Amino acid sequence: MWWRSSRLDRIEQNMEQMQHHMEQMRQNMEQMQQNTEQMRQSIYELAEISNATNRRIDRFVEEMRDSNREQKERSEQLQRAVEYLLSKDS
Repeated sequence: MWWRSSRLDRIEQNMEQMQHHMEQMRQNMEQMQQNTEQMRQSIYELAEISNATNRRIDRFVEEMRDSNREQKERSEQLQRAVEYLLSKDS
């Protein structure tokens, strides 16, 4: 009954191959989990950087707004001073 033993050998060989594939799948899943965790950490860090950058941009815009307002006020003061001096000359 040599065919039975060869058939059993093939079955065992297939089972070993399946176990090997399952082990590879398990390792791949572990690697995917590690990659996912690293990606989550990177996303969190990028979000932190983005938030900090947005805050700096907001501060810069506010400072520019204040600076423009001050410059406009000084220009208006100078304009009034020039108008006053010109009205005195007339």
